[in-house]
Amino acid sequence: MKISKKFLASVAAAALVATGISAVTASSANAAKKKPILIGAAMAATGFMAPFDGPALETAKIAVNRLNKSGGINGQKVVLKFVDTGTNPDKGQQIATQFVAEGAKLLLVTCDADINLKSAQVGERAGVLVIAPCVGSTAMGPDNGLNLGYSLGSAVPGEAAIMAEYAYASLGRTATLFKDMSIAYTTSQCDSFAKRFKELGGTIKSTQEFNQTQAGALDKPVTAQVAAARADAAGVIALCSYPGGGAEALGAIRAAGIKTPVISGFGMDGNFWAGAVPNLSKHYVVTYASVHGDDTKGKVRSILAAFKKATGSDAATSGLITGAAAIEAFALAAKRAGSTDGKMLAAEMDKFKNENLTAGPTSFTPSLHVSVTRPMAILKTTNGKTKLVKYAAAKKPTF
Repeated sequence: MKISKKFLASVAAAALVATGISAVTASSANAAKKKPILIGAAMAATGFMAPFDGPALETAKIAVNRLNKSGGINGQKVVLKFVDTGTNPDKGQQIATQFVAEGAKLLLVTCDADINLKSAQVGERAGVLVIAPCVGSTAMGPDNGLNLGYSLGSAVPGEAAIMAEYAYASLGRTATLFKDMSIAYTTSQCDSFAKRFKELGGTIKSTQEFNQTQAGALDKPVTAQVAAARADAAGVIALCSYPGGGAEALGAIRAAGIKTPVISGFGMDGNFWAGAVPNLSKHYVVTYASVHGDDTKGKVRSILAAFKKATGSDAATSGLITGAAAIEAFALAAKRAGSTDGKMLAAEMDKFKNENLTAGPTSFTPSLHVSVTRPMAILKTTNGKTKLVKYAAAKKPTF
């Protein structure tokens, strides 16, 4: 026979009343109920993921402060603790393990599915919800054995489809792919771009592969790849990469006198690497938002202003909006579930349908734990100045 905790508690309370110490028990129970909810962030403040993790972590802190000012979650305050992983998967695993031991109810992990896998698996085994603020891969979820793993990012099937659809409509009907082989995000981005581009009627002239080191630099010059791109004379180059190697590759393309429009995804967002390509023009990025003072969304402008107030600096990349959205999603799920149990939180998040978060309308399903339908910002850089072109959603997310 199963005896409910509620029944046992009532029996215990009655017994304590008889002994005259019920007030002490009530006080202890209330204290336990009011214990802060711990969020453990195993993210990168150093290493090549720092430019992406750091800003998202900062807006997560801002969102926690806002949440606590409005009463917390179900009457409990929220505490966020952070330890730098150094972009090291093994260190991330150790940090996540310690946070779980401390009773964390949410693990925030680094913004790349390859780098965060070990730390995410710690949460999965412990029954703790795991959110990577800005992972762009469907690997952040059941596809990779992470039933409790989510991303508040926009996934490659949507991002790459937007890249291909805009490129085909506005830049050219032939394309050369510059495909960074160092992480799954960039390889799948180029693969999805190619598939959607060809569906639209476009032609892929060639695929030029390159690699970069763990430290974020080209492992060898891309001289041959640049020569091939010149010979292709395609209407557009799809650069699937991230700085620093991605910035070096783009610099090599422009240094060779190739003025072809180049389009990239979130990995190439930001102005922190702009010095690698002076007076850059005809570079397009599909990303979360514009950090260049011209975004059209109120929630985005609000979090950018809060970020500058907290740090004294403008945001370098727009991925930071997903840090706030990660906290908003956790709080929304916890309030609906009336619990911080990992499985109960996941059950609520699986029901999300166009939830109005800072990162934009967010939807999940039991089999897909990252958004592929959310509109993304298309930015254009001309003479080193970046401006918002428009927001667009994928007409056909490409898996």
